[in-house]
Amino acid sequence: MRKNPLKILGINPGTRYLGFAYFEDNDLFDWGIKAINGKWSKRKKEKVTEIISLLIEHYRPRAVSVKKLHPSRSSPNLTCLAEKIVCLAKKKRLKVRRYSVGELESFFCPGKKANRRKLTKQLVTIYPALCHELKKEKASKNSYHLRMFEAVALGLACFHQLNR
Repeated sequence: MRKNPLKILGINPGTRYLGFAYFEDNDLFDWGIKAINGKWSKRKKEKVTEIISLLIEHYRPRAVSVKKLHPSRSSPNLTCLAEKIVCLAKKKRLKVRRYSVGELESFFCPGKKANRRKLTKQLVTIYPALCHELKKEKASKNSYHLRMFEAVALGLACFHQLNR
């Protein structure tokens, strides 16, 4: 690892679950899901913004990678939240990169017909420590662990783009 590693925070925003992943260069150091309970409200939006601020303060990344939302699969609240995250990162003078799920699938599964499940399996081959998370995802009726896997993909894609 470099003396001054590129620190990246991958964020997959959600109005109920927020996936995150922290990298130093291409080394995955932390990952997880933050649950945000309750109906959408101004207070809940502030809570999510506070969570993001704390993650940025804790990890001190130089770049933030945020999921680019699909317009037909996003609510106005989620779109607003994603824009708030980008604004917060820019306000803290961090580099911001955005990727759609399709871009991530193409990046990690080039030349193959990809989907989120294949992307998840590819990430587990890169980071075997995520195997436990994959088992939880397969056993769960709710696919909220996918948010974390997408955050990992976001962070790693950002590293490869910025490290060129």
